[in-house]
Amino acid sequence: MGILKGYTTKRLLPRRFDRWKIHSKIVLPCLIMTIFLNTLYGIFWGRFSFKRSKFIISKPVAVYSILVGLSFAVYHVLQVYEEFTSGRITSRDTIKIYCYMNVCVCLLNYVTQWAITGPVVRFQNSVPLFPVANALDTSMMMVWRALLHCVLKMMVCPLIVYVTLVLYQHRAHPDMEWTIIASVRTMMPLIISNQVNNCFFGGLVIANLIVAAINKRIRSIVREANMLQTPLQMVLLKPYYRMQRFCELADNLDELALKYVVTASCSKGYLRFTDWSMIVSMVMNLIGITVGFYNQYLAIADYYINEDQPYDLHQAIVQLVFLSVPFMELILVSRISSQMLLETKKTGDLLQRIDLQHADVRFKQVVNSFWLQVSTFDYKLMPLGLLELNSSLVNTVFSAVTGFLLILIQSDLTLRFSLK
Repeated sequence: MGILKGYTTKRLLPRRFDRWKIHSKIVLPCLIMTIFLNTLYGIFWGRFSFKRSKFIISKPVAVYSILVGLSFAVYHVLQVYEEFTSGRITSRDTIKIYCYMNVCVCLLNYVTQWAITGPVVRFQNSVPLFPVANALDTSMMMVWRALLHCVLKMMVCPLIVYVTLVLYQHRAHPDMEWTIIASVRTMMPLIISNQVNNCFFGGLVIANLIVAAINKRIRSIVREANMLQTPLQMVLLKPYYRMQRFCELADNLDELALKYVVTASCSKGYLRFTDWSMIVSMVMNLIGITVGFYNQYLAIADYYINEDQPYDLHQAIVQLVFLSVPFMELILVSRISSQMLLETKKTGDLLQRIDLQHADVRFKQVVNSFWLQVSTFDYKLMPLGLLELNSSLVNTVFSAVTGFLLILIQSDLTLRFSLK
């Protein structure tokens, strides 16, 4: 969720779009699709006004969103209540439990996103996404790599879950006819619960792309600034020309410093609109993964220890694939967060490589000011201040799951052998 700045009227759209960089042309349809899905699912109350050139809160969209949210809540709450009272929900049904836990995440997303609609709209209108992106050059390799991350997170993972869910339903309930509509209806809680997190993930991918482009430009400035201060260049070049080049480099660094601060602050600031959803989703995934693997242990223990129930290998594989998707999404979030942290730190390292011994005074001031901004900006992605998004996120979740499983398995084994 960003901003469509650069649009004033529909008549100017094609002409301005032709002057955009290729990465901005790729980001635009992704952004439009994200906003469309947020509106379709009833999460976002706003719309983009071409007349005002900004996002506004729309009353018809708000009414539609409330109707969608209430319909979703009534349908799934009644479904959970009906299955609970009829005894069709068991602790061994891992996939169904996981799906119903995501219903809770969806309801939380509706409440929290509706409550912060005003701040979200103001934030969108304050982010100069396309002016910043069009001012930088990005290699196509980085663009396609960023696009691959988004495709894996937002399309491949839901597709794997959908196929696994269909196989599970046919295996668990062979007497029921599972049509495409029925399967999609079952998938909706999983899709809507991840939508808010996908928005943050997409924004972080774009921010990482912009900071990488800034570092690429800084790297060229470092080479030129150091070259201008070599003994040979100081002899060959006139002092006026060197001063002129240093002033031009200082202007470029000033622009890059502004883009860096805007990108880093916006990517970090957007986290406050998605932090509740991310934390609750992680907790639900932690519980679901733990329950899933514990149920796998119970099935194995019943087969080998009690020898009273057959072990369904096909069902175990299906559940294992289903539970591996949250881990895959967690790895993607951890990877892109780590890349963003490395890129922001790399900016300060590049600035320290500039030799300022024989540089122009203004250039020295700009470099020192930029480095001071980078070094004092505490860039950490910590939703609700509870858990930092970095390379250690996967290890933290894996350690928590392992710890819970050891406690549960030890308690179960103690109970089983004490009864014999």
